[in-house]
Amino acid sequence: MRRTLLALLMALGVAGTTVPASPAHADPVGTLACPSIPANRDPAVTLVVYRVARAYNANDKVTLSAFEAGWVESHMNNLPCGDKSSLGVFQQRWDYGWGTPEQIMDPVYASTQYVTRAIVCDRNNPGYSAGQVAQCVQRSGFPDRYDQAAATARAQLNEAARTHAIAGGSPTDVTGDGRDDIVTFTQNALADVYVGTSTGGSYTGTSAKWNDFFSLGGETATTGDVNGDGRDDIITFAHSNTGDVYVALSTGTSFGAGLKWHDWFAPGAEIGAAGDVNGDGRDDIVAFTHNPAGDVYVALSTGTGFGPGLKWHEFFSPFGEFPALGDVNGDGRDDLITFTQGPATASDVIVALSNGSSFGAAQKWHDLFAVGAELPRVGDVNGDGRDDIVTFTCDPNADVYVATSTGTGFAGTTVKWHDFFCLAGEFPYLGDANGDGTDDLIVFTKGATNDVHVALSTGTGFLGATRWHDFFGLNGETTL
Repeated sequence: MRRTLLALLMALGVAGTTVPASPAHADPVGTLACPSIPANRDPAVTLVVYRVARAYNANDKVTLSAFEAGWVESHMNNLPCGDKSSLGVFQQRWDYGWGTPEQIMDPVYASTQYVTRAIVCDRNNPGYSAGQVAQCVQRSGFPDRYDQAAATARAQLNEAARTHAIAGGSPTDVTGDGRDDIVTFTQNALADVYVGTSTGGSYTGTSAKWNDFFSLGGETATTGDVNGDGRDDIITFAHSNTGDVYVALSTGTSFGAGLKWHDWFAPGAEIGAAGDVNGDGRDDIVAFTHNPAGDVYVALSTGTGFGPGLKWHEFFSPFGEFPALGDVNGDGRDDLITFTQGPATASDVIVALSNGSSFGAAQKWHDLFAVGAELPRVGDVNGDGRDDIVTFTCDPNADVYVATSTGTGFAGTTVKWHDFFCLAGEFPYLGDANGDGTDDLIVFTKGATNDVHVALSTGTGFLGATRWHDFFGLNGETTL
């Protein structure tokens, strides 16, 4: 069933809300001046701001203006204090029509109020800079501060975008023929889903629409076989304040209607993923809180819905790390994997094995892999039934490194399997494109070409890249 615009607004916490006029009574929450403002941003707040901006299809200038305003006003923290009646990340005032104090202290609501007003301001003043858009919304007594914060705001925006786009890998065999296909979610007002099916030597279909309303902007789209019929389905995590999870099942030639399979999972700034963690042949959903607590929750698939969210691990992949799922020991159950992504001295890979009802203790399986801004992925590239780890430098060198699983660790530190694949701005992925049982390299070039290139695995390396599609996965779309 389609979600209407009203449903989207409800998900963002604004439907049916009437912003009150300035009240005549005293501040009901006793707003106090902040004794100090935290020196650093709250990553959960920055991710919520980014997701709300995407939900409204805000352009880059408007999104940057939100980060400039948030940094200037609160250093991107949800402050319970402020000047006079100011509160929250944008220091909005309840007595100036921004909402009730409780609403303003909800980062989703506060971000929605900012972004919707900024979109109007930008539309009416197309020549404005991001800082001028911020001033148009905030009406500060110090209007120059916003543009002065542009560099910091850009860095935080990029960080939030990278966190939102975390995707360690997911199967994409939507036809059930044993070959992974490619899927793109437009995640704009149309919310279309297109598929290019694999022939074993190319992807067919340029405008093959498989669903006409699924996964709105700001949501996390992924794939997995949630009903165990051998075809991968599409899944989207709404996040926001609803925590809804929708599924559209594959028929082999299209995706059915989007149906709600869970009503509270991976809300706010949590990271959602899908994988078969109990080994029953159906992919389940996993949420990483990705905060200092580092909790991991699982909701098992029943084939027609997801069960209750239960904590399966109490400290794994805090913020700054790159979480993923994969069956690294070949027992048929997907395990937890996290790439710490530090400098060369602290780029560990940690694993917590699934026992079917929880994840075990975290263990270091590699001590130097996926350094810094590299893009790690998980897949079985040698066909032995155990998922390996792959990292793409996605820079001018465009190197691809692999460490294969032994079942108890990952072997290989600087084992290069390809020396030119994935440049900056491109999006790499893994999948068994030709159905031979080994995962291959796939890259969506985006940009001006929108090509899809594949490098097939030999089991010990990847062959040269060839173009399998010449127009798929545009800028701003989520491609898998």
